[in-house]
Amino acid sequence: MGEKKIKSKQKSGRGISVSVKIIVATSLCLVAAILVSTLVSTRIASRELVENAKDNLTSLSVSKGKSLEDFVTAQKALTNSIANNGTVIDACNEYKASGTMNENIQAQLAEYLGAIEADSGNLYENLFVTAGSAGFADCLGNATLHDVGEEPFYQACVKDGYFFGNNISPVTGNPVYVIAYAIKDPNSGEVIGSVNNSIDMATMSKTLISDDQYAIKLFDLEGTVIASPDVESILKIHMMELDPDSWNYTMNTGTGVVEFIDPFTNELGYTGFYRSNNFVTEVSVMDNTFDGMRKSLIGAAILVVIGALVVAIGVMVIIVLRIVKPLRRANAVLTKLIDDIDAGRGDLTTRVEVRGRDEVGQISESVNKFIATLQKLMQMMGMNSEKLSVVSSTVKSSIISTEEEITSVSATMEQMSAASEETSATISRVTEEVDTISGLVEDVYSQARAKSQETGQIVSRVEKLRDELLKEREQSDLAAKQYIEELEVSMEAAKEVDKITGLTAEILNIASQTNLLALNASIEAARAGEAGKGFAVVADEIRKLADDSRETANNIQTISNGVIASVEDLSSKASMIAQALNQANEEGKAGLENISGSYQNDINGMAVSMDDFAAQSSRVQEAMENIKEAIDSINIAMEETASGITNVSSSTVDIVNSISSITSEAQDNMDVSNELKCEVEKFIY
Repeated sequence: MGEKKIKSKQKSGRGISVSVKIIVATSLCLVAAILVSTLVSTRIASRELVENAKDNLTSLSVSKGKSLEDFVTAQKALTNSIANNGTVIDACNEYKASGTMNENIQAQLAEYLGAIEADSGNLYENLFVTAGSAGFADCLGNATLHDVGEEPFYQACVKDGYFFGNNISPVTGNPVYVIAYAIKDPNSGEVIGSVNNSIDMATMSKTLISDDQYAIKLFDLEGTVIASPDVESILKIHMMELDPDSWNYTMNTGTGVVEFIDPFTNELGYTGFYRSNNFVTEVSVMDNTFDGMRKSLIGAAILVVIGALVVAIGVMVIIVLRIVKPLRRANAVLTKLIDDIDAGRGDLTTRVEVRGRDEVGQISESVNKFIATLQKLMQMMGMNSEKLSVVSSTVKSSIISTEEEITSVSATMEQMSAASEETSATISRVTEEVDTISGLVEDVYSQARAKSQETGQIVSRVEKLRDELLKEREQSDLAAKQYIEELEVSMEAAKEVDKITGLTAEILNIASQTNLLALNASIEAARAGEAGKGFAVVADEIRKLADDSRETANNIQTISNGVIASVEDLSSKASMIAQALNQANEEGKAGLENISGSYQNDINGMAVSMDDFAAQSSRVQEAMENIKEAIDSINIAMEETASGITNVSSSTVDIVNSISSITSEAQDNMDVSNELKCEVEKFIY
């Protein structure tokens, strides 16, 4: 059969399509995956942001601390160089000696200090030189000159030659970090003045340690804030008092990062610290500083989600175009095929159009292979259903014919059974008649033997009669008459042999009927097939017995004919003797001698005939015994035949019942075949 490729549209109204399911499922999976990954990545990024910030805090605190130490070192060098300047030393010695200020040197030194201040960006709260404890020159145009003899830095310089530490400016009241060196006479080593470098902590916080992102604080080694974006806290917060554990940890560790909760805002913060030789630098940032970055990360993640969804939708559109549409085409073909099958016109030559060698194409090929296999199956079922219908019809016809034949055989068996019973009854009657004949033959044989003996006695008496004829004529006549009478009686008894002929004729008739019955039984056994084989053997044995009976009956008839001839001859001779005796009585004594001689000869002949008759009677008796035995065998065989016929008849009835059941099953099989044929006819293959 040819194959047709069908393109059809997907029917609507059958639930959510596969493409929608794929898009929804894929979108949900992608959204869930992207959201989870975004949340995880955002959390990780936020954590990394904090960790990086912590690392940056530590690095920045180390960097700021080292820079600050470098700045302080530089400021110390600058201050120390001023203290060792020859002009300054000479001016101090001059003041010591005269007690007056050299105004020219004082003005020059003030200008020099002002230049340094200008170059620092107004970092210094004040930079001044004293002669002794009296103010000699400052960077502010000598506007702040005063006696410093009572201030701690001066006393430290006098005592130790230097001073580094915090102080509150007596002029401005601002917190300052003081770097001071004593001016000593190079010759005597006597302190003749001092140089004070007061760095404004607020300015230093803004210019040296400030940062746009981080809050940087500077502590002295005592824990006091000396620089901070919050200038109000300078010299007012003491970490040793506020949080001794954290401060001790900072001092012992030297560098690192700690988390803290701001005591004023109660917000989380992170601080990187670095302890140098003179200061503890802390770089802090509050956790909410990263909120903007976190929002940016979330925004970026949202953009990634949107971009991923756009890409996913594009991919899913491609999937729908490359996968779902071919599946729809295949489903449409299968749906149409199923609808056609439901309508009774399923076209199995339909095939799905195959595009590509991917999994969808393989599915289409598999669907085509399935339809092709179904087509071959329907072809085979169609042919087999027709064959099955023909075979079922033939089997049904054969079974009906066989049922009729077996019914006929069963009827024949019943007839044969009845005939066998009738034959058995007839054989029983024949047996009785044979018994009767056998008795008669035995009587005839006995009488013949007796008559033969009597004939011998007659011969003896004839001889005596001839000698005493004259004397005993009357007695002889009487004896002759008596003998004639007895002979006539014997002749009449001998004529009973004629009945043997009738009985043998009846036996021959029964044998013929038995032979005919055996022939019919053989024919019916042949028609019965396997079921009649046993009966055929019995029928053959019956036929053989019938043939043997016929042959024996023929022999009996032949013997009977001989006996009858002898009896007739004896009867004829007896009649002649009687006539002779009568004639002898009439003719008298004159012919007595001749008559006696003739009578003696006849008597001798009669004796011989009686002996022959006795011998024939013996043979008839033996034949009758053989017939009786044969008839007994026939009777037994007929009984066995009747029993076999009864069994065969019963088996035939069972077979008829089984065949009736088979006929019913064959009809059911034929009905199933017709139903199968009707179903197959729904397909076009």
